[in-house]
Amino acid sequence: MDQIPQEEVDEEQQLENEIKNISALSIQLVWKKYKTLKAIRQTVKSKREPVVVYYSSIATNQKIRSDQMQLFHMLKVKNIKFYKFDLVDNKMAQGWVKDILNRYQLPFVTINNIFVGGYDEFQILYELELLPRIIKKDYERECILCDEPKEGDECPNCNKPFEFFKKD
Repeated sequence: MDQIPQEEVDEEQQLENEIKNISALSIQLVWKKYKTLKAIRQTVKSKREPVVVYYSSIATNQKIRSDQMQLFHMLKVKNIKFYKFDLVDNKMAQGWVKDILNRYQLPFVTINNIFVGGYDEFQILYELELLPRIIKKDYERECILCDEPKEGDECPNCNKPFEFFKKD
C-alpha cells in the first residue's frame, strides 16, 4: 500500500478547514443579508397601516404580555386595521426603541407615524373613543376634543395642542 506523505495530509486538512471557514462565512453573510431584508420588509409593511403596534413576541414580563394581548384585542373589537411589529428580529428598530424603553413599557403604538405612547396612553384614547378620529387625521382640521375649527397650534376653546396625543 502506498502511504500518503504527512505533508500532503496536512495540506489536505488545511484546505478542508479553509473550505469550511469560507462556507461558514458565506452562510453568515447570507444570513445577515436575509435578516436585513426581513427587517426592511417589516418596516415597509408597517407603513401601510395607520396603526402600528411595536411588541415583543418573547416578552417574559407578565404585565407586558397581558398589555400586548389586551391592546390587540381592543383593536380587533373596534375593527381597526393594524400592523404587529415584532421587535425581536428587527435590529433597525431596536435602536429607536432603546430611547423609548426608558419612559414607556412595551407595547408601543404609533398612529399615522405619530408616536402616541404605550398601553396606558393607548387605553385612554380607546376609552375616550378618539382612535377613529386620530386615524382619519381629524386633528388636522379641528380639535378632536371639542370640535372647534383649527386655528394655530392650540385649540382656542380648550387650550390644548391639536396633536395632544403625540408623545416625544
